[in-house]
Amino acid sequence: MLAKLKKILVVIFLTLLIWTWAYMALEQVIVESGTLNISTATSPDLYVQFDREVPIRLKLEIKGPASKITDFRRRLQAKETDQDKERLDFFFNAEKQDMAKPGTYDLNVLQFLKESNQLKRLGLSVESCDIETIKVEVEELVEKTLPVQCLDESGEVIPHSSIEPARVRRFVRKDWNQESLKAYVTLSPTQIEQARMENSSVVETPYIEFSPGKRRYGSVRVEISLPSLEQQLSDQPLQPTIGFILSRSLYGKYKVELSNESELTSSTKFKATENAWNEYVKRTPYQVLVEVRDGDEAATSEITREVVYNFPPEYVQKKEIKLNEPPRKARFKLVPIAAGPTAQ
Repeated sequence: MLAKLKKILVVIFLTLLIWTWAYMALEQVIVESGTLNISTATSPDLYVQFDREVPIRLKLEIKGPASKITDFRRRLQAKETDQDKERLDFFFNAEKQDMAKPGTYDLNVLQFLKESNQLKRLGLSVESCDIETIKVEVEELVEKTLPVQCLDESGEVIPHSSIEPARVRRFVRKDWNQESLKAYVTLSPTQIEQARMENSSVVETPYIEFSPGKRRYGSVRVEISLPSLEQQLSDQPLQPTIGFILSRSLYGKYKVELSNESELTSSTKFKATENAWNEYVKRTPYQVLVEVRDGDEAATSEITREVVYNFPPEYVQKKEIKLNEPPRKARFKLVPIAAGPTAQ
């Protein structure tokens, strides 16, 4: 009886083994998302563009043995920190695709993916892709020596004390005007603060911007020191214009009568950087604001209130503009606006 039971168990085991082997040998097709981007390893004297924004999102059908598909999916779903993490990111190199000469090319996306080692090494293949072809534009660049300019994250120019080296060799388009060409470094607020400290600097890599958001970085890094904030601030006198802040409940019902308007609009001392000052004077219609609050209409005597200097908030945050004298005070009263004649 025991021998018979053993034979049954062996048969069951062998049957399961055969079914498992047969299942794992079967080929499966799965659908996954991937991306296609332009390789940064392209020769520096070439500029490569697709006819659409990169990275291009791809919908792929991937085929392979069930066992390899299972392992592949496990790797796709692994955490970013996992060294076995798999990503469906494909990178196009014009030189490797025999597209190194200037011109416009048609790239067969599916053929490109099939020839990629990205999935071949896993024993898988790409069966289909939702994008058939894309246009590839290859442009030849020329090397020029360019001055380096510092910017903040909003794109404003930051005056520097020193940049070493002050000029770098970069590849640019042939038709770009040499006189206006620059290589740029963009500094974060933390980097700006550090670069302004005494005996301190930051190191960054200059880039060329071929179009908004499309930057190409070089290999040479530059060391940057910035003047202290106080060194950048210069005296800026101004005869400011006056505006009023009224609530909806007061607007149209009362007018503001200032008794010291000439005092508020007389020359006032400020300290500011050039960028902050231009923003304050040229783009702010009212440099001084008089705040009128609900309840002021009931006042029985003249109201005295400190004015608001209408500085651009982004430059206040960066401490690039400030009043260089005690704040002035407005003296005013509210006068009811007479109602117009009622239509008969």
